[in-house]
Amino acid sequence: MLVAGDIKFPKTHDLLILNTLCNTAGILTGFAKEDLGRLSGYAVHTRYPGNQPAPEEAREALEIATNIRRFARSFLGLKK
Repeated sequence: MLVAGDIKFPKTHDLLILNTLCNTAGILTGFAKEDLGRLSGYAVHTRYPGNQPAPEEAREALEIATNIRRFARSFLGLKK
C-alpha cells in the first residue's frame, strides 16, 4: 500500500512502524497494535528451531495475517 502510494518507508519487519506510516498517509487500517506486534515478532523469531508458536497461537496469527491481506487487497483493488 505504501509502494502504491509512492510513500517512502524503511526496510523493516516491524508492522507497527509500517502501519503508522500508512495512517500518516491517510491509509487508515484500523488494525490493533497488539495484533501487529504479535505478527512482527513472528517475522524473525520463528526462523529458528524451538521458537515456533503453539498451534492456537499459529491459528490466531494466521487469522490476523488473513485480515491484513484482505484489507490490503481490497485497498489495492485486487481480487480476493
